[in-house]
Amino acid sequence: MADPMHTSSFRKLIGLLTGVLLVGTACADRIELVDGSVVLGKVVSAEAGKFNVETDFAGTIVIAQQKIRTFTTTEAVHVQLAGGSTVLGTVQAADAGIAVVANDGQMSAGTATVAALWRPGADSPETRLLKEEVAKAQRKWAYEAAVAINGRTGASEKFAGAVGLKATLESAQDKLIFVIQAEKAEDNGVETANRQLAGADYSSFFSASNVWYARTSVEKDSIKALDLRSSTAFGLGRKLIKKEQQDLELRFGLSYLYETYANGSKFDSPGLDVAFIHSYKFENGLMNNSLSYTPTFKDFANYRLRHETTYELPLTASLWKLRTGIINDYTSIPQPGVERLDTLYFTSLILNWK
Repeated sequence: MADPMHTSSFRKLIGLLTGVLLVGTACADRIELVDGSVVLGKVVSAEAGKFNVETDFAGTIVIAQQKIRTFTTTEAVHVQLAGGSTVLGTVQAADAGIAVVANDGQMSAGTATVAALWRPGADSPETRLLKEEVAKAQRKWAYEAAVAINGRTGASEKFAGAVGLKATLESAQDKLIFVIQAEKAEDNGVETANRQLAGADYSSFFSASNVWYARTSVEKDSIKALDLRSSTAFGLGRKLIKKEQQDLELRFGLSYLYETYANGSKFDSPGLDVAFIHSYKFENGLMNNSLSYTPTFKDFANYRLRHETTYELPLTASLWKLRTGIINDYTSIPQPGVERLDTLYFTSLILNWK
C-alpha cells in the first residue's frame, strides 16, 4: 500500500514541474510552420525574408519566412508590412496569417507581407543601415611607423637605416595620405644612400567606380645628385576591381615636374601621370603593387618609371607587422655617373595604431 504522504508529495512535485513548463510555454513566442511543425522561442527580429528566433534547445536559429504559416508573440514588437505601415503590438494568429494587436486597434495581414520585425529598444532595419552608412562616411585616422636598420663592424664597416611615417585619413568616399621617408647607408666610409621624401595623396569618389585624385611630393637624393625634385599631379581614376579582397585602380592625369641638381642644372616640364595601384588580401597577409609612368611633354624620352611590390605579414601583436618588398626606380635620362635603374630590397618592422 502506497504511503499517502509520499503520494501527495509526488503529486505536488509533478504539479510544480507542470506549472513551470506551462509558464515557460506561455511566455514563449510560437512559430507555426507550413508543414505543421511548431517552434517555441523568442522572435528577435525579421528582415529580408528571414526570422531570427532565440530558442532554448538550439540557440538563435534562422527560419525562412516562406516556411512560416503564422506566429504569435507574448510581448509587443514593431511589425512593418510591405506597404510601409508599422505597428507596435503583440502578434496573434489569424485566418489571414497574423493580427497585430495595438493599444488603439488591431491590424490583420498575411505572414508573407511582413517586411520587418524588431523589438522595442532595437533599431529598425532602415535606422541600422543609416547608422552603418554614417559610420562608413566618417573619416578615421590611421598611422604607421616603419624602421629598418642593419650594420656591420670589424672586418668591414657597413650601416643601412630607413625610417618612415604614414598617416591616413579615410572614409568610404575619400582618402588622404601623408608620407615621410628617409634612408641612409654607408659602406666602408662611402655613402651609398642618402634620400629624403615627403608627400601627400588625396583621392575622392564621385561615382561608384570613378575617382579624382591629386598628389604632390618633394624629394632629395644625394646619391643621384638630386638637390630637389618636386612632382605634382592630378587626374581621374577608375576602380577596375573593387572588392573586399582585391582592389585595382587605374589613374590617368597631368603632372608637373621641377628638378634641380648638384651641378646647378635644372629641369621643369608638364607631363602625363599614369599609374596602376593594386592590393590583394590573403588569409595571412596583404600584398600591395604599384606601377607609375610619368613622361614629360618637353621631352617624351625623359620619363620616370617606378614599380613597387610589398607584402605585409601580421605579427603576434595586433599592432605590429613585418613588411618586405622591392622597389625599382628607372630614370630614362639620369645625371652623369648615375645608373638609370635603382633597385631597393627591404624588410621593415611596422607599428600601426589608430
